Amino acid sequence: METINNSNSFAEKGQIMTLRSYYKNLPEPTHPKKALINSIAVRCGVTLATARNWILYGIRPDNPLHIQTISEITGIPAENLWND
Repeated sequence: METINNSNSFAEKGQIMTLRSYYKNLPEPTHPKKALINSIAVRCGVTLATARNWILYGIRPDNPLHIQTISEITGIPAENLWND
């Protein structure tokens, strides 16, 4: 694993490297697929499992507001969301 800031760079700046400071200096992770599922679940007020089922298994929500919300989040027209 590549280190983000090694202890030498901290020592050169007069700082002491601790586990907490190392952790805080790691870049924020990006998980766009998880973020999409979380966003849909939160905005629609459903569980993560439900949002995942809509996405991965092509299950169409019964509530038209959920479809509209997913369309807004993704920018995909509602009529094209489940045209696989």
